[in-house]
Amino acid sequence: MKGVLIATFAFIMLTQVTWGQKREPIMFPPPILSISDPEYINACELPNHKHELVYTRFAYNGVDEYWRLSPIDKKCKDFDGNTDLEIPDSVYLNPQNLKLLKYVHEHYWNSYLIIDAIGFFDNSNKNGYGHLGSNTSQFTVQKFVNIQKAKK
Repeated sequence: MKGVLIATFAFIMLTQVTWGQKREPIMFPPPILSISDPEYINACELPNHKHELVYTRFAYNGVDEYWRLSPIDKKCKDFDGNTDLEIPDSVYLNPQNLKLLKYVHEHYWNSYLIIDAIGFFDNSNKNGYGHLGSNTSQFTVQKFVNIQKAKK
């Protein structure tokens, strides 16, 4: 009993002590959803799933009016990842996620978001998407699964 108590105390101390450094949030793997939701696909594969309901993960970053979603996987070869984030008015955005979006827009130089979402990918508009058509594709969210803040 004494050993378990000491081990528990040591674990709590190690997870709480930052040794003078800021703790970064842990990037969790994409959550597993219900069987009725689409299966997770890597964002690099989105051009192969146009207009299909998909579940994926992006990094969201930008500056001023120029914001984009890009794959987390830096090895994407066939996908430039300049994707506009489209959030229809009908999509629920909980207050915590709205707070994270506002934060990253105000602290774009040192932070970005990791967004897990379900939605539709499109890259058929030759005039581009987003501010002044600066993005080559668009992801229209149907449901946010998770949003995490990360430091650059």
